[in-house]
Parts: sequence; structure tokens; C-alpha cells
Amino acid sequence: MTLFTPRIPEIPSSSFSSLPAWFSALLRARGIETEEETRRFLHPSLKDLHSPFLMQDMEKAVRLIRDAIDAGERIMIFGDYDADGICAVSILLETLSEMKAQVSFRLPSRQRDGYGLHEAAVREISEKASLLITVDCGISNLDEVRLAKSLGLTVIVTDHHQLPETLPPADAILEPLLGDYPCPHLCGAGVALKLTQALLGAEGLEKRLDLAAVATVADVVPLLDENRIIVREGLRRLESTPRPGLRALIRSAGLSAPLRADDLAFRIGPRLNAAGRLGDASAGVRLLLTGKEDKALADAAALEEQNRLRQGMEREITARALEEVSGFSPEDRVLIAAGEGWNPGLIGLSAGRLCEKFYRPAIVLSLPEDGGPATGSCRSIPGVHIFEMLRACSDLLLRFGGHAQAAGLSLDRENIPALRQRLNDVIREQCDEDCFRRRLEYDAELPFPVWTEESLSLLGQLEPCGCGNPAPLFLLSGARVDTLRRVGRDGAHLQLFLRTPENMPFKGIGFSLGEEGDRETDEDLDILYTPFLSRYNGKTSVEAQIKALRTSAL
Repeated sequence: MTLFTPRIPEIPSSSFSSLPAWFSALLRARGIETEEETRRFLHPSLKDLHSPFLMQDMEKAVRLIRDAIDAGERIMIFGDYDADGICAVSILLETLSEMKAQVSFRLPSRQRDGYGLHEAAVREISEKASLLITVDCGISNLDEVRLAKSLGLTVIVTDHHQLPETLPPADAILEPLLGDYPCPHLCGAGVALKLTQALLGAEGLEKRLDLAAVATVADVVPLLDENRIIVREGLRRLESTPRPGLRALIRSAGLSAPLRADDLAFRIGPRLNAAGRLGDASAGVRLLLTGKEDKALADAAALEEQNRLRQGMEREITARALEEVSGFSPEDRVLIAAGEGWNPGLIGLSAGRLCEKFYRPAIVLSLPEDGGPATGSCRSIPGVHIFEMLRACSDLLLRFGGHAQAAGLSLDRENIPALRQRLNDVIREQCDEDCFRRRLEYDAELPFPVWTEESLSLLGQLEPCGCGNPAPLFLLSGARVDTLRRVGRDGAHLQLFLRTPENMPFKGIGFSLGEEGDRETDEDLDILYTPFLSRYNGKTSVEAQIKALRTSAL
């Protein structure tokens, strides 16, 4: 059974200055304790960004880049094939081009090359450039950076992934997890943006906030500190972006102002990711940096078609992966599915589906038809740091890297059974059993009539919401059901007409909750919901977007 648990034990009686106590409670649940922290959180400003030179090796990296430009040396930017990598490459390519550098870029093929630097790329780059800059990758490429140095390349690594036991021998490493940088949660494009800030100042940074905002949300890093500023200000810039490519993406996604972080997460990010999942990620960079309106529209339409194709292929892989794990034991602490020829660009999405459905860490592996090593993507749950779990199995792996909740790996296929056994053992030994009980945290239990246009406007100041700053969620206990029914394609969603315990009627919608439509209407419900303002036919009403529900008796 899913547990409904409060983020904080109770709403305090005191509040920050003139803010209502319930709103102060929301801030405290997000770690906001003082008036100054409240100001910075509710009114994020570019003036609150940290100096880029607080990042270890920033002065060294700036000097190396300026020296290379002054000497007329060729610079190669090597990135990742996801939305973060595409945006990071775009930011740095545009920045160095503005500085009149002789600069080009390269992105690996997800299917052919896999993640990060590889030997063939390093050897090719050494024949074309003198300075290699990695973005959103490189921190785990010890051997490849050694090779690059032996071939005479100067190497700057910019990355944000978990630190390996041994750092690569680069000439400079920009990594927010190194040293004492105040915001350790930057994404790859965020690190590239800080390098731009160091090279071109505040004006150079502001021009590229739209790109960094897309990457920050798409890469699911905490929307706190600098990330919150980047996304808040980046969303504003996106609404009037001068970039034809971003305008075309927004149009193809059917979006209009005002834009929200969810729009970047679920509409813009997937379309940009489609470039690297099924084809050439370089198409994403060309789209973002083109100055031609007609080309942008054509490229965005091509990505739209790729995204539709991706959705169908993802559904097929997920269905087959579900069959693979259908007989798993309740004692299993990790799920592993492997399939011949599954597209490596889509297995991470399927791993996420399995993780969400079964509330277990999940690994989906693609087995090449030529019998070569398996490529895998992992998704995990709070309480199971999947990167550290993989580190304990490193002798079974060829490569691995990632974060607490997501990682990638490759291994010889004959090691898959041993990996399954070892991971199960390690997770049982190192992780609390309680973390496998699904919990939905809510912010407060409040009477529904508290929601008015004014209070919802105040609630909106928590935006942008996402990782690290979850969208506010509230509990209403003992709601009475008037009617409920399935709506949408194949009855996937749930529409409800409810009454509060005080007999106030209101309407609710539960996306992807259609299976709850078979409930008895005489059951009182506890619901977790987010309130929103609905305007229809000139009428305004407060409705509830329902995230979860249960019988009140439970």
C-alpha cells in the first residue's frame, strides 16, 4: 500500500513576515528557514549567482582557452547526446564563436559509440585540433584523457557526474562536485554556462539562459540555488527567445506563454532528446543555433517525427521488458531486463517505467545482435544510490557512470546473471528495507476553501518546481464522491465530482488514474492533489489535479 506522509510534522503557528503560516510551512519543507533565504527563493535574481571563479580550475580553463584563441589554435568541443549535452555544446560553441575562436564540435552516436569519450574519437580529434573541451562528460574517461594527452592535446574536462576514484589527467577540470563550489548540483549545460560567465561576463551568460534552462530541467537536477535562478530567468527569456530553433520547438510542442518547468520537462526536453535517441544528436545543436526561420521549422518538424517514432518504439521495448521481469520475486531488490537489439537510446526510458511501476531499481540492457557487450541504463528510487551500488560491482562491468538515481553501464553479457545476484546482495546489505515502501509526501492538510485566486497566486511563487523543489501537494481527507468516470483515450484518465467534508462541491482530474474509475462511489476518499484555477466559459473555479487517492477507511 502507498503511504501518504507529510513533509513536515505540522504547520507552525509562526510565519515569515506577512506570509500565511501554511505558506511558511511549504518554505520550511524546502529548507528555507530565514527571511534572507525566503527573499532569494521567492525572488531569485541573477545578482545572486555565484562567481564562476569559485569553481576549481576556472582561472586555469579561461587562460587555456584565451591562449588557444590568441594562438589561432583549433578547438574541439566533445559533448553528450542527450538534451543536456546538446545544450551544453550549443552554449560553449556559441560562446567561443563569439570570441572568434576556430571551434567545431563532435557528439558521439548513442548506438555506435555509447556515452563519453572513446579512443577512435580522441585519435580523430588529435588530427584536427589542439584543445579538446568535453561538456557533460569526461570525468570518468581516465584512459581516453591519458591518450589525448599522449597525442599532444590540451584537455579541459567540464562535467557534473559523480566523481570517480581517480580523476583524469586533464589540464583543467571544471566540476561542481570538486572543491567548495557553493552549488554542486549544476547540470552539464550549467557548468558550460559558468564557463561562459567567466569568459564573457554577465551579458554573455544572460544571452544563453534559455538554453541552460532547458538542459537544467531536462537533466532532472535539483531546482535550487543557481539552478532555480537559471530556470526562473531562462523561462522568461524563452517566452521571447530570439532563437528561431527554440521558437520552432515551442511551436511544434503546442506551447504558449507563460511557460512552466513542466513544459521543458515533458514537451521540449523529449523532442530535443529525440535527436540523439534515434539519429544524430548534432541535429539538435544545429537546430538550437540556426539563425534561419525556415530551416528551424523544418528541423523542428523532423524532430517531431522522430519523437513520435520514439514513443512507439519505447512502448514496444517497455512491453517486452515487463514480460522479462514478470516473474520477479518480492525478495528481489533490483529488476534487470535484457533484450536482443533493443534501441540503446530508449532503454533508459523503459528502465524508468519499470522503476515507477514496481518501485524497485531497474536496469534495462540492450544486447547487440553481433554478440558484443550489453549496454544498460539504470533508474533507481530514493534510498538506493545506484551509482554506489554499481561501484560495488565494478569488477563485473566494462564501464559505468551516473548519479544517485540514474546511471549507465556496459558489461559482457555472460556477466548479467552475476550482476543481478551481486546487486541484490549489495542492496540488501547497504539499503534500508523501508525505502522499498512507496511513499507519497504531501505538504499539508488544509481545508479546500483556503484556495482562492489570491492564495493560488501566492502558491505560484514556488515555481519553477521540479527535482529538489517538488510541486506542492496537499491532503484532503474524507472527500465524498458524487460521480467518477474514466475519460480520455482508452479511459486512461479519471474525472471526479467531489464534496469536501463541509459539503463544498469541487471538480478533480486524475491523469493516468483511469483504473480508479471502477471504485464504488459510496466510498469516502483521501486524495493527494494540487489545486489550480480553471477558467471556462467566463467562469472561474478552483479544481484539483489529483495525484493519488485511497479509501478513507485505510
